[in-house]
Amino acid sequence: MQQIIKSITEAEARAAEIRADALERAAAIAGAAEERCAEIAKLCEAECKAYREKTLKSAEEDAQKEYERQITVKRAEAAKYCADKLKDTDRAVNDVIRRVKRGNC
Repeated sequence: MQQIIKSITEAEARAAEIRADALERAAAIAGAAEERCAEIAKLCEAECKAYREKTLKSAEEDAQKEYERQITVKRAEAAKYCADKLKDTDRAVNDVIRRVKRGNC
C-alpha cells in the first residue's frame, strides 16, 4: 500500500513538473509569437507604404496621360471650331466688302 501511495505521489509530482514545464514553454512560445507578430507588423507596414507610393505614382502617371490626351482632343476641337468660325466670318466680311464696293452701305 505504501508503494502505491509513493507511486501516486511521484506521479503527481511528475505531473506538476510537466505542467510547470508546459506553462514555461507556452509562455516562451507566446513571447516568441508576440515578437514575430511585431516583426511581421513592421514588414507589413513597410510593404504597405511601398505599395501606397507605387500606386500613387502610377495614378499620377495615368492622370497625366489622360490630361495630355484630353488636351490634345480639346485643342483639335478648338482648332476646328476656329476654322469653322473663320469660314463664317469670311462670308460676312466678303458680303460687307461687296456692299461697300457697290455703294450699298
